Amino acid sequence: MFSWNIIGILTWVAIILYLVFIIQNIRRRRIKMIIKQHKHFSWANFILNIVEVVILFVAAGWMFNQTFMDNPDLEDASRITSSVKYEPLIMKTGVGNSSYVTIDSAKKRYGSQSYTFYKAGSKITASSDYASIAYGDTALDVNAEKIPYVKKTLKKMDKKYQRAYVAIYTATYKKNWQNGIGMHAGHLATRYYLIRVPDQSFIKQGK
Repeated sequence: MFSWNIIGILTWVAIILYLVFIIQNIRRRRIKMIIKQHKHFSWANFILNIVEVVILFVAAGWMFNQTFMDNPDLEDASRITSSVKYEPLIMKTGVGNSSYVTIDSAKKRYGSQSYTFYKAGSKITASSDYASIAYGDTALDVNAEKIPYVKKTLKKMDKKYQRAYVAIYTATYKKNWQNGIGMHAGHLATRYYLIRVPDQSFIKQGK
């Protein structure tokens, strides 16, 4: 089955072949210059070498950015397809107050947080980079503003699940040539968890 990602693979192969070409080409021109012109340096040869190397770095840099640094607009319908799944949270009971979500924090210079919660059939732990908690009257947390949730739908879910649910946003790269250049076509772009709880008392602090 054809995959648009073959475009990116072929482009990387072409860049590698071009690298081999310029190495051989620079070496061949230098040998020719020494043998025929009895010179070890010429400005014309030097400038041509620079041009070839610059083209290589520009092409490789552009492809590196497309492959490893791609940061697509989640509202760009030409590149991204997305969906949101709403599932009720399962309350965790035990010692102390019952809770819907537990926060674990690493108290270091470069600190991090993770959120653990339960939904039907599974336990999920997500980094704070890809999850946030909303409680009280606000259905959308400030940190989740970067995700294109529909506020009207969140309000409907508030009523349906009594403010105890997780809104799982999933964005996938479309299968087209634009995404194929960076070899992202058909792959997951991001997944985000908006954890909704009635109020702060349902949040438990872990370690």
